Amino acid sequence: MNSQKVINAKRRNLIKASMLGTAALAGAAGVLFGNFGPQSTGLGISQAKAQGTRYKMAFIQWQPHTVPAAWSKGIEEVLKPQQVIDYELLDGQNKVEVQASLMDTLINQGASVIFLQPIDSVALAPSIAKAKRAGISVITLNIDATEAHAAHVEMNHYFGAMDIAKAMGDVMGGKGKVAILNAPPGIIIRDQRTNGFVEGMKQHHPDIQVVSDQVADWDRKKAQDVLNTILAANPDLGGVYGVNDSMALGAVDVAKEKGLIGKLAIFGNDGEIAALESIEAGELTGTQYTDVYQQGRLAAAAATVLATGGVAATAFTQQSHLLMPYVIATKENVGSIQPAQRW
Repeated sequence: MNSQKVINAKRRNLIKASMLGTAALAGAAGVLFGNFGPQSTGLGISQAKAQGTRYKMAFIQWQPHTVPAAWSKGIEEVLKPQQVIDYELLDGQNKVEVQASLMDTLINQGASVIFLQPIDSVALAPSIAKAKRAGISVITLNIDATEAHAAHVEMNHYFGAMDIAKAMGDVMGGKGKVAILNAPPGIIIRDQRTNGFVEGMKQHHPDIQVVSDQVADWDRKKAQDVLNTILAANPDLGGVYGVNDSMALGAVDVAKEKGLIGKLAIFGNDGEIAALESIEAGELTGTQYTDVYQQGRLAAAAATVLATGGVAATAFTQQSHLLMPYVIATKENVGSIQPAQRW
């Protein structure tokens, strides 16, 4: 295939991806908006512009990281063109008390919608309940809360991890030992990503043994130290699963240092650009890729309808829940993820 044909093919793929993204946005909107009653006192975008009405929205992230940064970018892509919404990204500093304080501030300021990546699903529940009483809709991203709220938009943690286990086991020939580089206990997605992986191995590759499951705090450097310790006790280790890409890339660093690239199957989870580039370089074996820009866009689309449509925070008959589509990215298919989809 000549260079012009390659360019044209890439353009067609990008257009196709954009069309699918638009369809997903519309379909997800139907899912997210299908659980509230007919209450509506809103102006709508056009009328709000005409009357000079403005809406305040904010995203309280856990702490700065590539994932919430991409969510925020996706949120802004939807909110900014509306021209009636003031939006800001706030830092929770990895502290429950900071997130709770920021929630209080936004409630007092009369925010219309709060996007939240809760540090603790239980501890932030009272803040969510307080926001609801004030008529403020809360949309959580990736980590749910025990207090029911307007909507939850998340990566497909459990089933994606099952597919990671299958893909890793296929690379390992269905036998051997694997280790998990994990997040600290008490986080819902940690359990989903771990349980999905373990169940996936049992279902697809029962002869593969999980010999170690160690906390590496989501961190690349900590993952290096933890994996070195694991390898000292298990020199015949055949695979490593990092429950996020940072820890998986820490495993790649160790594999490069010890000459184990190509011998150790290493998978991550999330699909950030550094992981995709590592796959293309023949280092990281694979990762679960989710378009988190689109995840942010979907949350923002829901927020726009809730705010400008005047849907009360108490109008929901049940909490809406959307699982994002994903792909297990490997050397064979990573090239299909377009530059505009990488975060």
